[in-house]
Amino acid sequence: MATWSVLSRVEPGESAEASAERVAFVREKFSFAALFLAPFVLLRYRLWLPLLAYVAVAGLLGFVTAMAGIAGPVGLVVMAGFNLLLGFELPALRVRKLARRGFAEEGVVVARDRAEAERRFFSDWTARQPERPRPAAFVPSEPPRHAGGPGIIGSFPGASAP
Repeated sequence: MATWSVLSRVEPGESAEASAERVAFVREKFSFAALFLAPFVLLRYRLWLPLLAYVAVAGLLGFVTAMAGIAGPVGLVVMAGFNLLLGFELPALRVRKLARRGFAEEGVVVARDRAEAERRFFSDWTARQPERPRPAAFVPSEPPRHAGGPGIIGSFPGASAP
């Protein structure tokens, strides 16, 4: 079973169906891809600020290990530790990015896969949405009554008069 954080951006006065298109599911799990290919994973999710921080820290670690005369394997172990930290924190970085874009956390769903998580979330979420009043049914009015009686045809009742 997997855990999913659910975030949505609902505009005021918007229906549940329209706001359902702006719901994001973020799986809370360790990212092995971030362990080995951290910059590419950050690019994939368009995490620009964490990517800049990653490049800055990687450059700083490379500079410090070179200036201290530490052997290459030690620098690799330090970078592996940094990538390990990034692998654990990747879901939190994604949630923070969505929060900056105006998404609010709606809840957490536990499911086997994303499709099941979506079914579980939306079945509960639509029940929580306030009921919007429906417009009244259209009732046709009675036809207008003319003072001239049944012999009048057209818009000008006095047109046939001499």
